[in-house]
Amino acid sequence: MSRILFALTLIATLASLAAAQDSRVRPPLTARENPQTDSAQPSTEPAMNHAASGSLPFCPPKTCLYYAGDFDSANSNANGLLNGNDTYGGLVEWVWVGVKPPRAVTVTGVTFNQFFTSDFVGTNPTPFQTMINIVQGKGGTLVCNTSGNATLKQYGESDFGYVQYSYTVKKLAKACTIAKPSKKAPSTYVNLLPTSASQNDGYGYLVNVEDANPKNHRGWKNDLDDCYFNSGGFGVEWVTCNSQGIGSNGFSEFSIALTGRQ
Repeated sequence: MSRILFALTLIATLASLAAAQDSRVRPPLTARENPQTDSAQPSTEPAMNHAASGSLPFCPPKTCLYYAGDFDSANSNANGLLNGNDTYGGLVEWVWVGVKPPRAVTVTGVTFNQFFTSDFVGTNPTPFQTMINIVQGKGGTLVCNTSGNATLKQYGESDFGYVQYSYTVKKLAKACTIAKPSKKAPSTYVNLLPTSASQNDGYGYLVNVEDANPKNHRGWKNDLDDCYFNSGGFGVEWVTCNSQGIGSNGFSEFSIALTGRQ
């Protein structure tokens, strides 16, 4: 029987967190804290598939607006931060990545490069949201709430016993406009939430980009050190991503891509 995920608004999802009773042991928040011994490829629903990595298959030249760059396992701060939604067990962890396009853009597709446990099974549609005016300790204003069918393809370097995958929605159900930065909204924050329906369906870590000139970077400049992490289940609400990493700049940027038009 196929699984159907009904996309929830951010407010409704946050409310469910407070009531969720999770019987599963929560994994550590970072990939470095949770090394794996089994690097086998995760399982997938029929709507998702695997393929060998290529030259930015998730950000083709005609539609590639932005790609932060590749994960570098040789970097001393190489790591990953928990990002996903287990609808059965009540585990929801958001990584909100700041972006600053030089002009307004229309986003029609998105990729988050993540490490996944070998038992990960994703369901579709996969939620995508944008938000402005996040500050430490408090969420901001939700601007766009949509979703799309994601595919899972092996990409990039492995580390900590994980295999890295690009988790990609090629076509969102509704396009999202990201405005040019302003005094009222200097950044827009984006989140793509890999989702599973069972507490036994695994989880994933969004990988970081720490190099000054990351490999395969495309588009506008990276919005460094501008990211927030939120997990009511862990009691970590709207903190900087850096605070969860190594040292003061543990998660200065994440390996994400946006496609669309400008």
